[in-house]
Order: sequence, then structure tokens, then C-alpha cells
Amino acid sequence: MKLDDLWAKTEPWQSLETHSKVSGIVAQVILGRMLAKGTVELLAKELGMDKTILFRFVGYFVSCHDAAGKCTPNFQAQDLKTREKLQSLGMNLLPIGPESHPRHEISTQRIMERIWLAQGMERITARFLSGILGKHHQGKQGNADPQLEQMSAEQDALDRLLRQFFYEGAAPVWPVVQRQQQGVVGSLLLGIMILADWIASGSSFASADAWKADLRPQAEKQARWFLHQSGLERQQLFLVNGFCDAWPNISREGMRPLQQQTETLIEQTEEKIALVLLEAPMGEGKTEAGMYAALKMAQAWHKDGFYVALPTAATSNQMVGRMRALLHMHTQENNVRLLHAMAWLVEEQSVQPDVIQTEEERSARKWLEPMRRGMLESNAVGTVDQAMLAVMMVKYGVLRLLGLAGKVLVIDEIHAYDTYMSGILLCLLQWCKALEIPVVLLSATLPLAKKQQLLSVFTDETLHGRYPAITAVTTTGRLIEQQIPASIMKRRLQVRLCPILHDAEKISDLAEQLTAQGGCLCVLLNTVAQAQEVYRVLRTQQTGRVLLFHAAFPVERRDEIEAECLRLFGKDKSDRPERAILVATQIVEMSLDLDFDILMTAIAPMDLLLQRAGREWRHMDTLRPAHLTEPVLYVLTPADGNYGADQYIYPVCLLAQSENLLEKRTEIRIPEDMAQLVADGYDESKAPPEQMEAWLEQMIEDGLHLQKGENGTWPAPPEVFRLVRDPIPFDDLEQDSFLSAKTRLGEPTVRIALLEQDLFEKVSRLAQIEHGKRLALVRETALARAVLRQSVSVRKKQLAGFVSDERVLEGRRRLDWVWIYPAQAGVYTAPNGKQIIFDRELGVLIKDSEK
Repeated sequence: MKLDDLWAKTEPWQSLETHSKVSGIVAQVILGRMLAKGTVELLAKELGMDKTILFRFVGYFVSCHDAAGKCTPNFQAQDLKTREKLQSLGMNLLPIGPESHPRHEISTQRIMERIWLAQGMERITARFLSGILGKHHQGKQGNADPQLEQMSAEQDALDRLLRQFFYEGAAPVWPVVQRQQQGVVGSLLLGIMILADWIASGSSFASADAWKADLRPQAEKQARWFLHQSGLERQQLFLVNGFCDAWPNISREGMRPLQQQTETLIEQTEEKIALVLLEAPMGEGKTEAGMYAALKMAQAWHKDGFYVALPTAATSNQMVGRMRALLHMHTQENNVRLLHAMAWLVEEQSVQPDVIQTEEERSARKWLEPMRRGMLESNAVGTVDQAMLAVMMVKYGVLRLLGLAGKVLVIDEIHAYDTYMSGILLCLLQWCKALEIPVVLLSATLPLAKKQQLLSVFTDETLHGRYPAITAVTTTGRLIEQQIPASIMKRRLQVRLCPILHDAEKISDLAEQLTAQGGCLCVLLNTVAQAQEVYRVLRTQQTGRVLLFHAAFPVERRDEIEAECLRLFGKDKSDRPERAILVATQIVEMSLDLDFDILMTAIAPMDLLLQRAGREWRHMDTLRPAHLTEPVLYVLTPADGNYGADQYIYPVCLLAQSENLLEKRTEIRIPEDMAQLVADGYDESKAPPEQMEAWLEQMIEDGLHLQKGENGTWPAPPEVFRLVRDPIPFDDLEQDSFLSAKTRLGEPTVRIALLEQDLFEKVSRLAQIEHGKRLALVRETALARAVLRQSVSVRKKQLAGFVSDERVLEGRRRLDWVWIYPAQAGVYTAPNGKQIIFDRELGVLIKDSEK
């Protein structure tokens, strides 16, 4: 069989030789024009190659991904004309049908292991590298071509041709990949190969067979165009010397102690720093200090960008503006991509630069859309979930690792993640260390045990628990701890325990009393139901302004309330009311820069209580009512010791511990008391004997949650890279709406949209019946946005009592897994009378019947 007769793609037809060469060339362009210098240096170091040899090897390696596996009888026989040629040569073929479609990537794995062993490559390396080639279509099941030996001569000839092309006639230099190197080498090579294959399968390479002698320059030109158009071309960060170089809007005299100390530590540490942890109260300038550290670490490690990871979409929306302003101050045109499940509602969508022609078209299309490929771009801000997915068993999640490898990872509010998420974050930090991804962690309050756990990935040294402090770990594992000598937010916070937690009437009476002479008060409760009930009572008796804010509002309404809160209680004081009450849930705990004169909060774990306290007297320039001479924190506790629904939000032992500790105090000194309070809040030895059973139960549950989080992740990088094992439990359902189910432990949720008649009819016209379901196949971005603006996420069990309704649609395409209901004036009524109500004041309500 002539090599010219072998095909890789049929619509349009493209020869196997051309596609193989183009894929390898694209991989070389990715190496040279997209990946950060530090990433290329790391891969070269792990493979024991200089840069020239690395480029040759990567081009050749990626070119093999299809070459061998598609050079097999039963793959080629899928084209009827080629089948006739093969039969005329006397080859035995499988009958036409599903059984005649062996997996070409599995065939590649077997063939290339044979070829490389014959050429003298070490067995462990040959098995490993061929295993990586065998995983470029992830999650596929099948076997190698049972008759692949019939074309071994063609396979050998094609391999010689590719080696000659990429090594330019020189003898190939084979790497030796030991087990401890497999995680780094495997993740980077696999990511490069997947991306190169997708790009090479694009429509801009469809006529590559005609390029002949100009194949390399033409393919390089098209690959560079693709990277440029899609925003994947490498964009170097600006260089900085001192802190004020990074933040020219802050004068040296205006630097805060934390910022000064961070600058000193970075400048005086001669070794490269692998991790920095900044701990300080709210308002100390942690973000600016953390980004300065990130920029300096990027320079040291030759990284090109950053990923700032935050707990929620709301915090991400706030942070992306600050990061864009930072780049604008340095006249950089680099975009900062916003990454979370709903980001495309507020982001402009750039056009996808190509049409991908591959059996993985759906995955390739998803990944090369702006919201997903943002992890591959230089700079991005988003939820921590997006970074955590880099180390979870999700399809093509390795592309996230490839993207992170060229960045500094900044994780804000590191204290906000529970035990389950901590298991995943520990794995992520292990991979960051292996891939030389510098890490910056930011926290207002962090328990010492959790701090030690996180830093144990980078150092064996024991922490001393200073606060406020900067902690750094160098590349050799040396631990540096420096306490901040001064605090800009130094103050005394008065504490009052109020045993009225579950009594909406008494909470409302206290709120009325506290604001009688004026002031802006926040009542922060732990559940939506409690917040709604307190708001109902206040609305009936309060003459001043009362607002309600929680996560259970449709997107459009939630945005309106958020904007109103920022207008009334934000940095701009021009519209600040003399008297107002905001009833809210944890949505204001971290998401927004709000400032209140008085704060009432439901009991919570100690670190979160201190975090909430940061919303009181937050801005120094706020003019307070004359009768408010000092900040007072009113902590709502249960009168009968029963924490009710609050104990399903936070462990009962932590709630009781906070109450025990605060009973002994009338004030909290900030920052002096914060570290000890947080430590005591998580120390079971400080609990009374009658609460030890609750502590033991919680420790068992935490252990199970930690294990559960670790079970869904890749193993640590030094272990044998699991990509070479079969079968691989890849999750093939990486839908944005499922991210929380993968990265956060909790009840399953579903996104629902209630649409009024006109909008519902527009969506209904796109409905199709598939497997007995009415699916709304919405491809138009504007229509999908209009629907999602009327959507909200609810617990799935809340919909359990609703009977089947043929009017209800399930979204697909741009509305994957959104349930769409017809509504009249914001109300959907099911055939059995149950209702879902989108109330403008209260948010989502679910009622048993119209009565």
C-alpha cells in the first residue's frame, strides 16, 4: 500500500502523511509561540534535552498520534475505495459494521511501543510515551485493530518518513523518562498533543495536501494565525522592580505595612520562591501585595500570566475589573478572561477562529470557545473550581494543567474552602509544585492546622502561627515566616451575644432599635429561608429602607440588587442613606466591598465571624451617625441551644465553639486577637466535655470528606502517571452546570428558568423530541443569555414533588441542562398545583399549591 493512498480524514479528504506532519508542526508552534518560557524550560529539563532537540522531539512525537493507529487495515477500510485496494492486496478485513471500527489511538499505542523498542528506546520510556499517545481521545472505549500487523511495513515506513522530516536527517535523541518524571512530562506532552491535533483538524488546514514543498511554512503560518486570533499567543507580563512599579497608583508613602513587608521579603530572598501566603485582616491591601508577589514570581519562574481563583462567581466578577485596571495602568493590551459557569452572560464573546473537523468536534468546540479556552490564555480570573478541575478526572482536564503551567496561581480567600475541597486543593498544590507553578495564597483568617496542611506540600518545616504574617517557601523547601509589625485596620470591636437567632420578630425589633437614630445595618443570616422571614417582618414594621439580598434570585434581579447594594453601601458615599437595613446571607461575606455602621450576624465558625466583621466600619472615610462611637458586632445565637437549620450549613461543634469563646469576651482586638481566636475556634481541647461527641463525629466526617475529595483527583505527580493505565474513569460530562457537583460537596442543584409567554414561545420553537424529552436546542447567544438572565440555581430535591409536565423543556447547546418553565407574572404552576414563584422582593419561593 502506498503511503500517499492512506487517509487521515475523508471530509474533506486529507492524507495521513499530511495530517501527521501538520499536527507535529502545530505542536512546535505551540511550543514556540504559546507556552511560557518556563514551561518549555521545565519540559526540556525533564526530558534531558536542549531547546533544539526538544522542538524536534515534540514535533515528531505529536505527529505519531494518528500516524501509526490510522495506518491499520480496518481503519483504512472505513473508506470504501481504500477497502477495495486493501482487499485486492489480499488483506483480511473485519466485516463492515461497528466491530470493524477499532480505536485508532489504542492501535497507535501498541504500534509505537513496538517501533520505539526496536529503535533502542528504554522499555519504561517506550511504554510510557506510547501510553500518552493512546490517550489523546479521552474516555473512549475499544480495542486496537486485531489485524494491525498486516500493515507493519507501511507503519515502519511512515515512521521513518516522520523522523526524517522532524529531525531533518539527524539521528533522533530519545529521552529517558523515569517514573518520578512521568507526571510532568505526561501532562505537558498530552496537553500539547490534544491541542495540536484539534488545531490541525481545523478548516484552515483542510487544503494542506496542496501545500506540498511549502508544507512547513504554510502550516506554521496558519498555526500562528490560529493562536493569534484565538488569544492563545504568548503575551509577556510587564516587568516590575518595586511594589510601586506594579501599582503606580499607590505612592511609597501610601504603602501599607503588609505591602511594605511583602516587597522587602521578595527583594531580600535570593532563592526562587515557590509559594507565598499572606494573612491579614480585611482592608490591609492583600490583593495588591499578593499581585505584586505574583508578578515578581512570574519573572523569576519565566511565567507569562496569572490565574486569580476566588470562591464565587460574584467575587470573580468584582476581581476581574481590578485585574484589567492593573494591566491598563501598564498600557498592556492583554485581556483578562473571566472564567466561571455564568461568565459568558457578562463577557463579550470573541469569534471562534476555526471549525474543527474531528470525532471530538463537540469537546474541541467547547474548549476553543472563549469561556473554556480562557485557562489557556495568558491572564484570567475566575472561580477556584476552574483550577481544581485541572487535577480531577474530567475529560481533557489536562488542558487546564497546560494552561496553569504558564501562569502564577493566586488563590484568594483560601480559608473559605471546606474539607472536601481541601482534598482537591492539596492535589492541585502538589501538581503546582511539580509543574513549577508559583502559588500565592491570600486569607484574612486561617486555622493553623489548615495552614500547615497546605504548606506541607512545599516544606517539611513546622509553622509558628504568627499573625498577621507573610509566609514564604523557597524552591528548596526553606520556610520564611515574618510577622507584620503594624496594621492599618487596628481597632477594638465590641461583641454582644443576642439569643434570638430563630425569632424573626425579635431580630426585627433589635434591628429597628439599633437604627432608630440612623445608621446602615446589615443582618447577615445563614440560610435563605431565615433571611426571607426576617425581611418579611421588617418590611411590615420598618419605615426606613429595607433590602433583601441572597443567592436565590434570578440572575437579572440579583444583578440589580447587587448594583443597588454597591450604590448604597459601597465606596462611593454620595448615595449612602442615613438609615437602611440590608438583610442578607453569606453572599455579602466575601463577594462585595460593602461598609456598614452596624452588623448583626448569625453564629458561624470563628474565622467566618471575623470575616463578616470586616464588613463593619470597613471604610475609613465613611461618616458615621453621631451616636455610633465604636463598632459593635451583634452575634445571634439560639435561645435553647438548638442550632436548627444553621447546623446543616456549618458543623454544630464549630457553632458551639464560637458561642463558647464569645461568651467570655466583650471585645475583640483586631488584629491582635484574630489568630488565637481562629486557633481556639478549631481546637477541640477548648470545648466543654459535653460537646466532645459532636467533635468526634465531625472529625470522622471531615476525614471521609477529605478522602472523597482526593478520590476524584489524579494521583500525586511522582506516582506512575495514570494516563497509561486502562480503563481510565474519565468523566465525559464536563458541563458548566455540573462544576459544583464535581468540585464542591453538597446537595445536587439544577438551574431553572421561568420564562414569560413571548420568550418561552421563542425557545419552544426550537424544541425537539429526543428519547421522550423535549429538548430546547438553543444555539443563538443572545437568546440563551435572555433565558439565563431569568434563571436561578435551586436544590434538586426542592423540585421532587412536581409532577411531569409536557410544557417543561430541557435546554441543550448554549443552555445545557437548564430546565425551562412557562410562567405568568413570574409564577409557574404545575399540573398538581405546586408552584415555583420568582418574587422580585423575596426571590425564589416554592409552594405546594395556589392556596
